[in-house]
Amino acid sequence: MKDSMKNGWLVLGLFLIVFVIGADSFIISPLLPVLAQSYHASITMVALSVTIYAICYAIGSPLLGPLGDRFPKRRLLLVGVVIFFVGGVACVWAPTVGWFNIGRAVAGIGAATTLPNVWALIGQMFHGKQLNLIMGITMAALSLSIALGVPMGTELAQLVNWRLAFVVSVGLTLLAGGILYRVIPRRALVMNKVDYWQSYDQIGRSLKAKLALLITLTWMLGFYVVYTFLGTFITRQFHLNTGQTGLVFVAYGLSNFVASFFGGVVMTKFGKLATVQLSGVLSAVAMAGLLAGQQSLLAIIGSLIVLAIVQGLGVTALNTIIVNLLPLQRATMMASNSAILYLGLTVSSSVGGWAYPRVGFFGITLAAMGVLLIAVGLARRLRKWL
Repeated sequence: MKDSMKNGWLVLGLFLIVFVIGADSFIISPLLPVLAQSYHASITMVALSVTIYAICYAIGSPLLGPLGDRFPKRRLLLVGVVIFFVGGVACVWAPTVGWFNIGRAVAGIGAATTLPNVWALIGQMFHGKQLNLIMGITMAALSLSIALGVPMGTELAQLVNWRLAFVVSVGLTLLAGGILYRVIPRRALVMNKVDYWQSYDQIGRSLKAKLALLITLTWMLGFYVVYTFLGTFITRQFHLNTGQTGLVFVAYGLSNFVASFFGGVVMTKFGKLATVQLSGVLSAVAMAGLLAGQQSLLAIIGSLIVLAIVQGLGVTALNTIIVNLLPLQRATMMASNSAILYLGLTVSSSVGGWAYPRVGFFGITLAAMGVLLIAVGLARRLRKWL
């Protein structure tokens, strides 16, 4: 009973820190106008905070990842939480936009240190059905952070002051860090003592590791190219305002949260790889629904909810597979997976930005369906190594 309670607190701590980092990653965009007004700066200058955070995360994650395979994951995770906390405090205090951007850089490094070690710690401490369940619950925090965390943060900023949103973030970070400090067992301090470059060397030599990361890349390319421009399409097609379009994405986030939360049950019943394959196929079907229902907002929302559910299941299952492919390089694998995710987001938004004016939402969605089916084919190839 005592171990069960301790595991419950551990899952709560992990859920909280993933929720806070997820919300923190997305909250800046809707706050840009009020930040610009507060600092008497241009939107372009304030928007640098988004780029700085993303760059620090995208570069810091693969650079810091191997440290989690050489030093205790408990220590690396807690260090990451402290760095993220310091970045949040700097944002609350920042008297100028320059100091605010420095705070965002520190927060990005903290997130890059924390998240890969969250997934690696889960992979190290839990196995079988328990691993599936806890990975699903923890990953659901990312979906909930978008569906509820970001709207709550922006509401606080509108009602009181934008700094209050970061005060709440700092408070939750402190709470999560305190819980994790108390409940992560000392056995998680065991060191693998894997050499820094050896971690990447092992990934480079492993066909299954490279194939799994390629699945992540193709999956994210297929998904994000549609997700990035869906808001623009809905707004223009149905003449909605920003708030109404935002509600559509809240529906997406909540559906994705439910799917991720119960993803462990689905993985246990059907198997992780089968869940990835089925989710990929159904994602393509849901995208076909977006195209078929272009004239009906209800049809679009219905297809989007289906897409949210199967994406939540598929991405959770894929992460659960990747975390155990190379047990001695868990942190490096998850850090690489995070970097690949950001690469997919960057490439898809760039390519989509070029293609959208030329082929429209129909063209990019059709291409995305093909890319997702390629990811499904790659998942079939991965079966021989699992």
